[in-house]
Amino acid sequence: MSPPSTRQRPLMIVLIALVVTTLFGATARAQGDDQSEGVQTTLRVTPSEAGADKYPIEGVEIIVYEATIENREIQSVGDQVGTGVSDAEGYVFVPVPEPGPYAVEINLDTLPEGVELVRADKQQLPVEARIGQPTTVIFNLADSDVATAARGKESDSLLTRGTRLTFEGLIFGITIGLCAVGLSLIYGTTGLVNFAHGELIVFGAIMAYVFNSIVGLDLIWSTVLAVAVGGLFGSTLDLVLWRPLRRRGIGLTAMMIVSIGLALFLRFLFLFRFGERSRPYDDYAVQTEPFFSVGPVDVLPKEFVIILVGGAILVGVGLALQYTKMGKAMRAVSDSNDLAASTGIDVNRVVSAVWFAGGALAALGAIFFGLNSQISWLMGQQLLLLVFAAVTLGGLGTFFGATVGSLIIGVLTFLSTLVAAPELKNVGALFIMIVILMVRPQGIFGRRERIG
Repeated sequence: MSPPSTRQRPLMIVLIALVVTTLFGATARAQGDDQSEGVQTTLRVTPSEAGADKYPIEGVEIIVYEATIENREIQSVGDQVGTGVSDAEGYVFVPVPEPGPYAVEINLDTLPEGVELVRADKQQLPVEARIGQPTTVIFNLADSDVATAARGKESDSLLTRGTRLTFEGLIFGITIGLCAVGLSLIYGTTGLVNFAHGELIVFGAIMAYVFNSIVGLDLIWSTVLAVAVGGLFGSTLDLVLWRPLRRRGIGLTAMMIVSIGLALFLRFLFLFRFGERSRPYDDYAVQTEPFFSVGPVDVLPKEFVIILVGGAILVGVGLALQYTKMGKAMRAVSDSNDLAASTGIDVNRVVSAVWFAGGALAALGAIFFGLNSQISWLMGQQLLLLVFAAVTLGGLGTFFGATVGSLIIGVLTFLSTLVAAPELKNVGALFIMIVILMVRPQGIFGRRERIG
């Protein structure tokens, strides 16, 4: 995990430039089918066959109506404003006359035989059409037996649902943890609160998408390459931006503002080249047959891999920090840059290694997140608040604090859906974080510091 030497740095910058150029050129093709103002959806069906991927359905009608919406609920439906029919890939786009509230309905009579809407009360979905870009809706479709089984799970007891949600929360916590550890290491060694860390997450997810869906590599190899490129991207940012700012003596507050500007620049650059439309990976994104079951919890193969690989990576990073030469150097720099330099430690080399690790871990966390949802230009922004919450809860700048904080945030985020709407699932976790910080302001593993 050593950073490049002085001779390797120009080569590294050229490599990153080539990768980013490839990224933008490839995603331009993926973006080409994006529409402007309107409503879009991709109709894909969860199959009953074990291990089979979701398949698209063609010829299904989508109808858009004027509507009155309050609290994300349709209050009344007005005139029809447009219709569309899904193509061979299941994609439908319906333009709307202006931004505003609409009701989007799937015509059940046009569904193929044996395909059902999992929840009958979701035939009409409320949307708020945005200016100059499509708004995405998702209809949950499945083969008849799968839909019936899904409805049965919705009626399970509170304990059973809570057990499943705890398991899903642990998986989400591992995903957050991979991103949070990198952010915590960067803060610990440099003192920088990096608001552009969310864009490191998006960069890793998009690079894996490019290698998998456009270049055609299996997602496993795509993940290896994306993690490596994500690490190099992090090191390059340190080399060309953060290190010159440190040499000029720029204060941490000013550097934090720079990170916000960098985040906005990269975020809208990703939007411009990748597009607004969310996209799944070609491999392993849809799995219905469990690898094994533990009580009421069905563990899918990809979930098992996330637990095994993600957990092993987190444990490995913790052991590396404790017992390797570079890990000890990172902890020394975290305690004091000047003292570390006085003992012969190359501080710049250590900081570059930290940025490499932060970019690589963020990329891996992003890929795991994309497996359970989809890749989007906004996924970094969506995760960043929870990543910051996990790091703050565990204790700023501490590895074990970031890991434990992530697991707590992940579990509480999913368990909160037992008592609140899914749209509010982050609120419960953040509320618990506030309560814990009121009792222990330095975080769970943070150290008390004297002020003044």
